[in-house]
Amino acid sequence: MLINDNVYGYEEIKEPVILELINSPTFQRLKGITQQGMPKEYFHREVFSRFDHSIGVMIMLKRLGADLNEQIAGLLHDISHTAFSHVIDWVIGDPLKENYQDNILFKILEKSEIPSILEKYNFCVKKIANFESFTLLEKEVPSLCADRIDYSLRELVCLNRNSDIKFLIGNLISVGGQIAFKTKESAENFGRSYAKLQRESWASNESKVRYHILAEILRIALDNNYIRMEDFHKTDYEILSILNNTGDDNIIKGLSKLRNGFAIKETIEEGKGLILKKKFRYVDPEVYVYGKLKNLSTISKEYKKLIEEEKEQSSRIIKVEIL
Repeated sequence: MLINDNVYGYEEIKEPVILELINSPTFQRLKGITQQGMPKEYFHREVFSRFDHSIGVMIMLKRLGADLNEQIAGLLHDISHTAFSHVIDWVIGDPLKENYQDNILFKILEKSEIPSILEKYNFCVKKIANFESFTLLEKEVPSLCADRIDYSLRELVCLNRNSDIKFLIGNLISVGGQIAFKTKESAENFGRSYAKLQRESWASNESKVRYHILAEILRIALDNNYIRMEDFHKTDYEILSILNNTGDDNIIKGLSKLRNGFAIKETIEEGKGLILKKKFRYVDPEVYVYGKLKNLSTISKEYKKLIEEEKEQSSRIIKVEIL
């Protein structure tokens, strides 16, 4: 299989187990799950799918020299994502943690055809599903990991901020099971880009309001039995089709607002506005300097100050009105 990825370019996949996993119905479903939480006509800009992201993570791991177990884990790390991705955390989970899909991971894997595919090629599903044991794939904030880097690079492509992507990819290395940048310059480029994405995209007022509106729609649909919890294991568009055909005024008005746009203003008036919070994300990239790994904040006072400012900004309580 020859993949033409919009971040990494061409990559040939030959491993039979990976090819079979990619072609499995459970993995193919991820083509209909948008990373940003809703399709672009409801999010008002370009988006990408969990399928594309998962393929990308696998490619990055392969290029960094990860073994086949870790490549498979990278491919499957988002397999439990429901329709609308982290919007589910606004419906029944915790938007400050965004961990609903982690909590249901093994249950979803067990019900799928994936364990039998893995067993066919002598891989252990429990070992593969223990993603935290794969240090190139997953690391706690603020470290670099393939998951965190790939979704950031894809987001930059969606926002047409991709002039530095080849430079960033070319400066990534693996050192003792840790992803790092070769230079301070490339680490700072990525760190500042990540902070800007957090501030202007992932946790912007508009993104939070869109999540809020869709979450309210989904609660109404659940309360009225238009959809059931198991429907979240369908795709975004399958559920949107159900919602658009409910005839429920509140649902139709909410979907129309997402499609046609809305205005937002911050307010300090008593009794007005919504307090909307979303998971705070930041990175302190590792840099390989003189044979040692160092966090960027330890060699860049400017970047350390940036992290402190971003944390402070994120902790502010902001009320917004939807107009």
